[in-house]
Amino acid sequence: MPESTVLDVGGLHWATSTAVIESALLRRPGVSAVQANAVNQTATVTYDPATTSVGELADWVRDCGFHCAGRSVPHHVCDPMAEPTAHTVETGHVHHGHHAPQAGPSPHEMMGHGGHAGMSMDAMVRDMRNRFLVALVLSIPIMLFSPMGRHMFGFMVPAPFGMRDDVFTFLLSLPVVFY
Repeated sequence: MPESTVLDVGGLHWATSTAVIESALLRRPGVSAVQANAVNQTATVTYDPATTSVGELADWVRDCGFHCAGRSVPHHVCDPMAEPTAHTVETGHVHHGHHAPQAGPSPHEMMGHGGHAGMSMDAMVRDMRNRFLVALVLSIPIMLFSPMGRHMFGFMVPAPFGMRDDVFTFLLSLPVVFY
C-alpha cells in the first residue's frame, strides 16, 4: 500500500527547479508520484514503503543538489527522519513515557527573550501607543510641507526659520525614526 510523505527541500527557490526534483524522484524505484512546491520548499512524495524509505528519498533529493532535512514536520513534533509506524497511523499519535527531567534550563530559556526591553505588557502597550501618537502628530506637518501637500491642499506657509521644505520635513521625520 503506497504511503505519502512531505519532504523538506531546501534550496528550491525557483518554480523551474520543481521539475528537477519531480523527474529525479519519479525515476527512482518505489516512487509513484511527486509534487514539488517551490513556495513551501517541500515535495510531496507517494512511495511504496516496501521498496524505499524516507531516508532514501532524502538522499535522492540531496543527490539532485538540494538540501533535505527529511520529513517536513514542526520541529517540536518528531524526528524528521523517523518513519511513521503502524501505531501512529491507526491512533493518530504515539504513546510515550514521560520525559526525563532536565538538569538545567532549556536552550530556549538560555536564549532569553529580548523583545520586551525589560517592560511589562502594559508598559509595552503604552510605549507603542506613544510611538504611534508621535508619528501621527509629526506626519501631519510632514504631509503639509511636502510637495504633494503644497499642491493638493494649497498649503503655502513657508517652513520656519527660513529652512527649505525638504530639510524641515527631514528634521520632523527624525524623531519618528529614532524614537
